[in-house]
Order: sequence, then structure tokens, then C-alpha cells
Amino acid sequence: METGFIWKGIHSNEKGLKIISLPNITTPEKREEKIIIPGRDGYLTQSDGSYEGEVKPVEFDIKHDNFDDIKAWLNGSGEVIFSNEPDRYYKARIINKLDLARVLEKFHSGIIQFDCEPFGYLQKEVIQIITPTTIYNQTNKDSEPYIRVYGSGTITLNINDKVIKFTNVENYIEIDSELMECYKNNTPLNNHMYGEFPIFQVGENKISWTGNVSKIEITPRWRCS
Repeated sequence: METGFIWKGIHSNEKGLKIISLPNITTPEKREEKIIIPGRDGYLTQSDGSYEGEVKPVEFDIKHDNFDDIKAWLNGSGEVIFSNEPDRYYKARIINKLDLARVLEKFHSGIIQFDCEPFGYLQKEVIQIITPTTIYNQTNKDSEPYIRVYGSGTITLNINDKVIKFTNVENYIEIDSELMECYKNNTPLNNHMYGEFPIFQVGENKISWTGNVSKIEITPRWRCS
């Protein structure tokens, strides 16, 4: 990947940006609360296991004056890939007002601040299975998958030691562990699901089921710190 970043599917080179600096490669910070106990040295920590997001700045120069196009592109929410971490994308939103300072007669400089979620995601893939199988999470973090189960009637899905039961399935049903929602084509079906939303733990994940199932499509959302 050429030096720069990809935002909303467009490489910064295509917009004429010359990258001065990319974000440092860091690991996410765990949310922790310090607990002070009177009479005891130091402190204890308490955490719910969640992580802080991070603002990742990119400094750039630009030669041309087509600022309206640049401003229209560099806004809102999307997915960003940095060339110093080309194997992953971050879910992000741009949080700063784009301010282009004139450096020379035809040159301007600016900084983009990408407010990123804690983890990077490996490039998207869809895994299709038609028989019970084992898939492997080769990253260093559990993932929260999207799963579409094709079948009908009552279906029991087993992922490792977790059991998820679906009732009155017609053609297919969808579960999104990131959103913690069960639905079909945007119609909520949480009352048709019993059990916890699945995760794919680091390493081996065994998948099996009972009931009338023709296939299962999995978007694993592999993520890493």
C-alpha cells in the first residue's frame, strides 16, 4: 500500500494529499477506575473490560485549491486504513473542523483527526458453512460476529459451550453480536432468540447445530489491538 490512508474507499493520493505524518502504532487503553483505600498504600483498580477509543491524527500538505472536494470527502463516519497498518481498518469518525493553512503560494497544510474505536479489524470476509465445523480466531482479541442462519422452524446453534435457540425461523434469521440484536431484514426478532450473543474466542471455535439448517454465513469481524 502506498504511503497515506484510505478513507471511505478512496486513497489520499487520489485526492492529492502529501502525507507528512501518520498516527503512531499503539494499543488501546483499558477503562479502569482507581479505588483509594484509606490507610493503604497505592490503589486498587476496577474495570468492566472495555477499552477507550483513540484519536489518530494525520498531518498533510496539499497543492491544489479544490478544497470543496476535500472537505466533502473528509467528514462524517466511515472506515480508515493507514499505510503503516495496512492489514486492518478502523471504524472512525472525523471530529475536527478541517482548517487548511497556507504554507506557500500554492501549498496548504492541515491535520485530520480520526476518532477511532479501540480495535483494528482485519479485512472483511464471509465464511459459509454447511456442516458442523471449527473455525480459528488467529488474532489476539475475541470477536463479535454477524451470523445469518438459513433454515426454518426451531433451530439450536452451538458455539463452543454456548447454546442459542431460534424459534419460528422462516428462510433465515440474523444475529449481530456487536449490536446485540436479532432480526431479519431490519425487522427485530429478539423475541425469537434465546441465549447469549456469541463471540469467537481467540483460538478454536466449534460450531454445530440441530434443526432444519441449509447453510450458515458468518462475518467474523476479526479484530486486534
